[in-house]
Amino acid sequence: MDPFIELFSQEGRVNRGWYFFHIVLDDLVIISLIVLILTLSAVLSTPLLFLPMLGVIAGGIWSAIAVTVKRLHDLDRPGSHWWLLMVPIYNIYLGSVLLLGKGTHGPNRFGPDPLGMNAAPPRLHR
Repeated sequence: MDPFIELFSQEGRVNRGWYFFHIVLDDLVIISLIVLILTLSAVLSTPLLFLPMLGVIAGGIWSAIAVTVKRLHDLDRPGSHWWLLMVPIYNIYLGSVLLLGKGTHGPNRFGPDPLGMNAAPPRLHR
């Protein structure tokens, strides 16, 4: 799949590291572009640049929702649970699980393991 399309797709799974770095980079890009657009608006004295800013914000929100859905899929939870991040107090718990929770080992109903560990875990001998 095309990497640009995959950025906005809600299919598949992502691991904890990819989720964390995607959220951080997504926020940095959005904030940088907003600052750039606001600066250009002030310099050029035109409010027309607010429309591209709305596009940047909408694209960033869509991308963040998509990666959150993929992370929920890695935890073998339905993607619709991303709405629970809007529930006060519970959002702290769910955010912690998204950042710190280990995904399902091996493939699940949402796709293969993003870490590529499809084999059974090694058995310890006594």
